[in-house]
Amino acid sequence: MSGIEFQHVIKYYPGTEKPAVNDVSLTVKSGEFIVLLGTSGCGKTTLLKMVNRLYEQTEGNILVDGIDTKDVPVNDLRRRIGYVIQQSGLFPHMTVEQNIAVVPEMLGWDKAKISGRTDELLELVHLDPSVYRKRYPRQLSGGQQQRIGLARALAADPPFMLMDEPFGAIDAITRTKLQDELIHIQKKLHKTIMFVTHDVEEALRLADKIMIMKDGEVVQFDAPLQLILHPKNEFVQHLMGGDDMIRKISLINVSAAMERVVTSHVNPALPTISESSDLKSVLDILLRTGADVVQVVGDVGQENRVIGKVTLSHIQNLLSPVYQKTADV
Repeated sequence: MSGIEFQHVIKYYPGTEKPAVNDVSLTVKSGEFIVLLGTSGCGKTTLLKMVNRLYEQTEGNILVDGIDTKDVPVNDLRRRIGYVIQQSGLFPHMTVEQNIAVVPEMLGWDKAKISGRTDELLELVHLDPSVYRKRYPRQLSGGQQQRIGLARALAADPPFMLMDEPFGAIDAITRTKLQDELIHIQKKLHKTIMFVTHDVEEALRLADKIMIMKDGEVVQFDAPLQLILHPKNEFVQHLMGGDDMIRKISLINVSAAMERVVTSHVNPALPTISESSDLKSVLDILLRTGADVVQVVGDVGQENRVIGKVTLSHIQNLLSPVYQKTADV
């Protein structure tokens, strides 16, 4: 089976009575962007680090593309898995191009191939190779360092990516830009990604599915919209915003409510919104302009193409289970 599979995985740390990860069994499908979400100490980083054997599980099995990770030499395993951490983890004594070249050099790539790959990756993360190749990490901003850290993790084109709160130490504006960058990269490359965060908004912006953890266990593993509309218990409901309807619609992507249409040019008489925006922004436009419908346009490179439409009725129909639940309380 392609992807990452956890089979009754348990992790105890020495001297502890309770497991840090307790009997986790689930599958991350190939090409999925999975976010591990929860408060500090819930086990999400421990689960992530067992995939590339930075931590070894106490019990159970972890399979990567159907192969048990314990049956693979650890260095061979890690060369197939990109790893990005908070504050980039760049080698300070190496230039940008040297940092990116670390894994390709270990794999025996020739200099021309490495050089071409370096330029390709710097352009992918929107950094000019002619400007940044020879710079050292200390000469970069925090956001630029994270971009280089991402480029380094992608250098050997690994099918899997592990990301441990990579944007946690970045200011809010830069963080949003990096999230947009990652969304763009994932749409282009279709990696299998596991991404740790404690930020609900970040999880909902990025994830195909979210794994909510508490006390070492997976409480709910579901699509973002299902977590908002159908939380499994009070913990999940509270984490996703409780009964705050305004906050909930600010966390739901436009695509969840829009009616898809045959791609067409923008009608200048009607308001527009990007497909990556949220329903709160749509509601604001509807109320502010008095329009009956908002046109949904594509993201990067598709800003002038209408891919869908959203009306107030679309939003009400989507949220009807939430309204009903609130009325029953």
